[in-house]
Amino acid sequence: MPISEAQRRAKNKYEAKTYKEVRIKPKIEEAERIHAHAQKREETLTRFLVRAAETQIAIDDNEQSGKV
Repeated sequence: MPISEAQRRAKNKYEAKTYKEVRIKPKIEEAERIHAHAQKREETLTRFLVRAAETQIAIDDNEQSGKV
């Protein structure tokens, strides 16, 4: 069943207030490695990248606070 124009507008409105697009341009080999790893863990690429970023932020925060 095709999506109605009202549904499309509602979806676009929700996504605009909920998500922010972040673009990266890794080299082909890096992108393939990242994608393969996410697939191996049965994660979406987005979920893997967010998890990786959150992990690194926690590591960086601990280093700054002297809790290495």
